[in-house]
Amino acid sequence: MQIERVPSLLQDVAEIRNWTVQHIPLSGSMVGYDLFLKIGNDYFRDTTLTLSELCKGLPHDETEVRRHVAAMAQAGLLEEIADSASATVRILPTPRFVELLKQYHAKFESVFIPRKDLRERQLLSDVHDQRLHHLVETMYDHFHDLGWLHLHNYGAVCFLMASLVKRVATAYGFKARIEICHAQVVTREFDFFLGSPGYASPGQIEGHAVCIVDDAVLVDFALSSVRRTLRREFYWGLAAEYAPRDEVIGHIALPNDGTVTWKTDWQTPDGPAEIAKYAELVEELFRQFVARFG
Repeated sequence: MQIERVPSLLQDVAEIRNWTVQHIPLSGSMVGYDLFLKIGNDYFRDTTLTLSELCKGLPHDETEVRRHVAAMAQAGLLEEIADSASATVRILPTPRFVELLKQYHAKFESVFIPRKDLRERQLLSDVHDQRLHHLVETMYDHFHDLGWLHLHNYGAVCFLMASLVKRVATAYGFKARIEICHAQVVTREFDFFLGSPGYASPGQIEGHAVCIVDDAVLVDFALSSVRRTLRREFYWGLAAEYAPRDEVIGHIALPNDGTVTWKTDWQTPDGPAEIAKYAELVEELFRQFVARFG
């Protein structure tokens, strides 16, 4: 992370914290703030919460937690329901608490975009190695934040995108190489070909490129042509196990019975020239990457 971005991030965090203190009763202390978040999280997960579990689940003195729970109940935020049969005290949020929780959620989303939800809609990763899975997610997040994956930028320029993935993965200490190939996207509605002979649009070469990392993972971040031509909600990035067998080098199942298969039985002879054409731009963009993320 570039140090110049830290003040902006801290300002956003401070804005959320200040809003919470101003609008959520009894949240001025860390005990009160953590209680609000803990109870709110369990409410969204539909988890039944007891007072004893609440005390165990927070890094605060049990006496302080019990005192704050009692104060929140007094303020009309919680209900404490004693269960004599089990000798436990259930904690239930009141409608007032739920309304404040909704307001907090709206405020948070006005400042931050929830990364996990966005990534799950745009990136499909079937990578079993956790270290490589984390690399794919990290690269995807950073490429997205730089705008490289958008339709109007480089999301359809496969040789450039594969080169960028290789450059960044190598900088992170992984082995990476570009694989020239073509791909077929099959769904119930259509078959779509990426780089296959006879399917190139005017001005495009008949070929596709992906990046192979550590001879274990196939990374394809150049899928904008699928979104632009057929389905705008299609994934922005795919990562699959690299498993070469005959002409197939990778395969991934899509939700709703779709598949994507990458093959090397056709490799455009223009591939090396395309890679060389983008070499200077790759280094320029990589400098932007380093300046932004270190």
